[in-house]
Amino acid sequence: MVDKNIIDVVLTELDYAISTLYNNNNISDLKTSKKVTSKKLDRDKSEKSERVMRINHMGEVCAQGLYRGQAAFTSNDKIREKLYKICDEENYHLKLCNQRLKELNGNKSLLNPVWYLSSFILGSIAGINDKKWKLGFIEETEKQVEDHLSSSIKDLPKEDIRSKEILQIIAEDEKRHRKTAKKMGSEDLPVKAKESMHLLSTIMKKITYYV
Repeated sequence: MVDKNIIDVVLTELDYAISTLYNNNNISDLKTSKKVTSKKLDRDKSEKSERVMRINHMGEVCAQGLYRGQAAFTSNDKIREKLYKICDEENYHLKLCNQRLKELNGNKSLLNPVWYLSSFILGSIAGINDKKWKLGFIEETEKQVEDHLSSSIKDLPKEDIRSKEILQIIAEDEKRHRKTAKKMGSEDLPVKAKESMHLLSTIMKKITYYV
């Protein structure tokens, strides 16, 4: 007989995944400055912003999968609690990117379900290895995300002030998450693990730029 706890976990995670992938609710308390407005973008610049923000939206979808996967499989209650807290904050980032995409009349990546599942599996591996890696996976993830956000801000058209501000808000939170993981005693990941994470994210970003 299948353990009811396992069924509950599966159903909970499935429901969360569906909400992450298909929730289109707007944010009523958007924290960006009301005084900041982007200049009207021409077609080419609008398309550029849409592509950049689609990549960042995909990144937030992956963040949900990563942290939910790690939380589901870690045996450390303290780490699990911290992961769920970070996940809630990342969910706000997801909504920010989703809202900006809609403002740009852009589309989400068609492959988001694949990206979420892949990230959940990767997070699960981190959770299983939590005694060895501790919070090193979180620290490295946030570090790579910070680097990506800096590049995204530079890639956006200079007129798209609103998108830049949204990404800057997200970047500040990511930096805080990385520092939190470090304070909690994160261990440095093996070089091969870092390189694999970077390679995978690079491939995903290149695909999501177009799809």
